Amino acid sequence: MIKVAQFMKAHGMDAERIDLSEYTKEFACAMRRGLAQQQKNMPMLPTYLYSSGKLRKGEKAIVIDAGGTNFRRALIGFDGKKAVIDCLDKRQMPGTEEPATWNDFISGVADCVQPLIKQTKNIGFCFSYPVEITPECDGKVLGLTKQVKIEGASGSYLGASLRAELEKRGEQPDRIVVLNDTPATLLAGKVLSKGSYDGYIGLVAGTGCNTCCEIECDKIEKLGLSGGGKMLVNIESGSFDAFPRGDADLAMDEELPDTGEYIAEKMISGRYLGQVCMYTLKMAAKEGLFSGRATEVIEKMIEVTTPTIDKWGSGRFPKGFNSEDRVNLVYIISEIFERSARCIASKLCGILEVTGAGRSRPVCIAVDGSLYSESKLLRPELERFMDVYAGEIMGRQYELINAENMSLIGTAAAVLLS
Repeated sequence: MIKVAQFMKAHGMDAERIDLSEYTKEFACAMRRGLAQQQKNMPMLPTYLYSSGKLRKGEKAIVIDAGGTNFRRALIGFDGKKAVIDCLDKRQMPGTEEPATWNDFISGVADCVQPLIKQTKNIGFCFSYPVEITPECDGKVLGLTKQVKIEGASGSYLGASLRAELEKRGEQPDRIVVLNDTPATLLAGKVLSKGSYDGYIGLVAGTGCNTCCEIECDKIEKLGLSGGGKMLVNIESGSFDAFPRGDADLAMDEELPDTGEYIAEKMISGRYLGQVCMYTLKMAAKEGLFSGRATEVIEKMIEVTTPTIDKWGSGRFPKGFNSEDRVNLVYIISEIFERSARCIASKLCGILEVTGAGRSRPVCIAVDGSLYSESKLLRPELERFMDVYAGEIMGRQYELINAENMSLIGTAAAVLLS
């Protein structure tokens, strides 16, 4: 155990490098810079959406959810605080396995929308990638992450493109609201929660990892607004670049087409955690930390998914690993998942620091994503660090809530809140 711990520290992969006090402050500083001026990392993107208002009764919205792994479509209305989801269709997100073109992507979206447009002309378009939202709630694609490839996406407007394609087919959509999945998650927390809260935070911990919060409009200095309540701000926190990277992070990043971009997301999210673990295991095997048979297994690894790593770290070991190998395997995986949890907790605590929320009443932290809901390793660690740092040290009150289909529900709420 001592040897593997020394190995992790020597290569900068130990979880304790992420000091919650230090990186909560770093994250809060990055947030304030992004509110004051345009910047590439942590751009603090205004959404022109607000969590205030009431859901319009009796209305429905067509919802498109273009996620990091899946592409979904649904027809959604609300019965009180209960979301009624119909016509749910789920398929592979274009560009995840084979490159796609923008025209093909928008045509595919229109194919999903068109059969439902006679039931409602309200459309919500959730796009789980960096998007600059306009005051009219259209969205300009800033780029793609999570290794998704759609040629011609960057610089294109989602709402205008979809509207043009539908009109070409003889359809006349009414309102098209574009938003990122993290503001959608925050809004889902707003409409589904039953308590009285001091504010709302959205967290997506799935294929990617991002955060969203409410900011007083006059504190978004780069917009030059006065008053107007609290606006949802998409932090794009996967681009935070202050977390210290280790040798395995750097080795993995060098093999990716977007080297040097979205550094935090590559250390934290489900798209990359499996690969970070694999690179770390290969380094450990090369330094003799595993038996000959286990080393052979590790050397043959090409791509290992996060769910597979989660199983190994939870005791469902690969063949060829003896008892000592298993101890070392679990230690390495546990450190990397703990590091991910520390990074996410630092982000959430940084948001609490900037917003000042959670002192008198709890903050509702709405969480969506498979990494949080399905990983046996990540969620307990995140909750532990939030209890210790946000709760005990910062003295903040919060409640983590999680439900199915949060991005779908929140996107419908974005269209139907008035």
